[in-house]
Amino acid sequence: MSLTLPAEGGCQCGQVRYRLSGEPVWLGVCHCTECKRSSGAAFSMSLRMREGEVELLQGELKAWSRPSDKKGEVRCDFCAECGVRVWHVPVGSGFIHVKPGTLDDPSAVEPLFEGWTKRKAPWLTITGLKASFEEQ
Repeated sequence: MSLTLPAEGGCQCGQVRYRLSGEPVWLGVCHCTECKRSSGAAFSMSLRMREGEVELLQGELKAWSRPSDKKGEVRCDFCAECGVRVWHVPVGSGFIHVKPGTLDDPSAVEPLFEGWTKRKAPWLTITGLKASFEEQ
């Protein structure tokens, strides 16, 4: 499956809308503790996009930051109204990691790999991945 561009998405309440204008770099599944907390589930997914290919069309994003595992900072952006995480930004990387569940058609993309499998739920199996990594 491939993403038809431009692709759009938004938060749960509809206040935030965004547009993707470029091909994703990758889509990955993450089993790290921070990602599980942010999704409220057994894992989270991130669609890595080049920063200039993501445009906020409407709404207000609130942000908070946390340290990353690689000694940097991750800015987490979410809808100011409903609180849905829309994306996160590894500060200074040039990339935005869009939460693919916020796409209007999330079925258009599929994950290539999973990371932090040493923290993966033992009952979880994801098929079709090209690679798995114990850490980041």
